[in-house]
Amino acid sequence: MDVFDLHCDTLYQATIQNSGIDNKKYKFNFEEYKKSEKWIQCMAMWIPDDKEDIPKCYHDKPLIDFFIAGAEKFYSECKRLNVPVLNNKNGDKGFVLTLENSSILENKLENIDYLEKYGVKIATLTWNNHNSIGDGVRSESQKGATPFGKKVIEEYIKKGIAIDTSHTSDALFYDIASMNPTKILATHSNSRSICRNKRNLTDEEFCYIKDKGGVVGLNFYKFFLTDDGNSGIKDILNHAYHFLSLGGEDTLAIGSDFDGADLPDDIIGSIDLQIIYNSFLENRFPKSVVDKIFYENAHNFYHNI
Repeated sequence: MDVFDLHCDTLYQATIQNSGIDNKKYKFNFEEYKKSEKWIQCMAMWIPDDKEDIPKCYHDKPLIDFFIAGAEKFYSECKRLNVPVLNNKNGDKGFVLTLENSSILENKLENIDYLEKYGVKIATLTWNNHNSIGDGVRSESQKGATPFGKKVIEEYIKKGIAIDTSHTSDALFYDIASMNPTKILATHSNSRSICRNKRNLTDEEFCYIKDKGGVVGLNFYKFFLTDDGNSGIKDILNHAYHFLSLGGEDTLAIGSDFDGADLPDDIIGSIDLQIIYNSFLENRFPKSVVDKIFYENAHNFYHNI
């Protein structure tokens, strides 16, 4: 089994806890990664909406400083663990640095230079709430992009940064679409037709990403799998089946959300990816399709950015 996981929050946890990415308490299991022949793991640097979730030493500093701390942690951990960094080169195994929440820009387009400096090729515009770019999925106003946000979208398109629509409001999603991005994806979002949580994609949004050649990563968070959170591996398969029914064979991927979400009772962490893979096969998903979901689709998308 080969793995390309579009999203986990292990880097954020390691940054705020001053811990190693290989710490055994994390859901992302570094020992399993080491055993694999092909495994590309996207490590998101999450920027919380609430500064209370950031170490106190950053409360009076620009958010970009917290991003830089996480990015430096990423590169030092890759060096310590002898893990290839794939931000600016092709490969079959290694880590990729991504950004979750472009609030770090704080009305300064020049802060995008830091994304380029640290090799970030995938970025969400928001997390759940409103920021200087636009509305997240839980924003009260549920509007789209701000004037500054439209400049950011334009700049991301120009610089080849793939826009991750996970966490955006529907209005922001369609503002992004109206600007015709060259690279668009949802790293960790499920189907709203199966689970009504607004963090999930509508069929129309999924088909837009599909038609643009993007990818959508299946999220393992139990409340994005079922409305009541009483979920399991079978529900991951339900979301996959629905997306495939929309023609998503070349679109569907994995976006686990390890170390950033409460998992179903039958999933411990990345150590269970083989069990999930086998469950697809046992439920008569063709192996060629399962291999696309677990590795090939995300690999093809990322290495064409």
